[in-house]
Amino acid sequence: MDSLTRHGTGVRAVFDLLGRDENDLTAALGFTLANCSGLLESIVRRVAPRLSGLDRDQISIDLEVRGAGGRTDLEISVPGEVFVFEAKRGWLLPSVAQLASYAPRIQMRGGGALVTLSQASESLARTQVPAEIDGVPVVHVPWRQVLAHISAVRGSCRGRERMWLDQLDIYLAGVIKVRNVADSWTYCVALNDQRPGGGGALTFREFVTDRLCYFHPYGISGWPTEPPNFIAFRWGGAVRRIHRVIAAEVVPNLLERWPDIPPTEDTVRPHAIYELGPRIPPFEQVPNGAQYRASRLWVLLDQLQTAPTLAQALSQSKALNG
Repeated sequence: MDSLTRHGTGVRAVFDLLGRDENDLTAALGFTLANCSGLLESIVRRVAPRLSGLDRDQISIDLEVRGAGGRTDLEISVPGEVFVFEAKRGWLLPSVAQLASYAPRIQMRGGGALVTLSQASESLARTQVPAEIDGVPVVHVPWRQVLAHISAVRGSCRGRERMWLDQLDIYLAGVIKVRNVADSWTYCVALNDQRPGGGGALTFREFVTDRLCYFHPYGISGWPTEPPNFIAFRWGGAVRRIHRVIAAEVVPNLLERWPDIPPTEDTVRPHAIYELGPRIPPFEQVPNGAQYRASRLWVLLDQLQTAPTLAQALSQSKALNG
């Protein structure tokens, strides 16, 4: 149980008091970089390996810097160079147009790079953002890699540096996980016996039932851009299984994970992939109670577990949600 909450959400680290949007994330990161030289050196080496060994007094850190191209989230400056960080909380990445607006700042300083921060993997980022924009290098750093940097330098940090490092670790780990565990909205989707791309070893249904895995296109047609906590699967006119989402990632294409899937327009685009936990009740089927075909629906977990039909669960969920 959290000993301190704010607006009903547990406060486990001091940075939770900021909030959890992009500006809050970079503010927490910037503050910790300014107060933990080990993490600062590690991040600088990550975005510019050639700069290892700089003295701390040669590096400046600035938050929310306004300029001709707009306001940046975070800037790290070294002699003759500047690294402009643009952060996103989820899997999304900054647009090329937004990054291009910051390129002149770097060119005016004589060097540096554009740095993107998000939950997207490096392989996904390579499909969304070019390696350079107007001659300025673009470097992607996943938030999970920031956590890895924290882990790597923790042993060499002491006192106040270690305290702020641990606070950032707790904060980031809470922000980049799936939805708040108290969020019981369940994503209800239909499964069929077709195979991705028309081939491969498993059908869409078998991926769920045999491999405890589910995937969907990312960033198009209203599919979620943040992973749900629970997914309900239906076929044959009823909800047949409910699972908690244990882990999630976005990959550039399905073939990266399953090479036997044929390359088609549908399989070579980015996909969200979910690792599923064991089935949770009810273990008997819940009839649809209405025609939903392939519709994707959101329903409260407790209503789906207790209502006699999916239709009634949806109705009750809407009523409870106002």
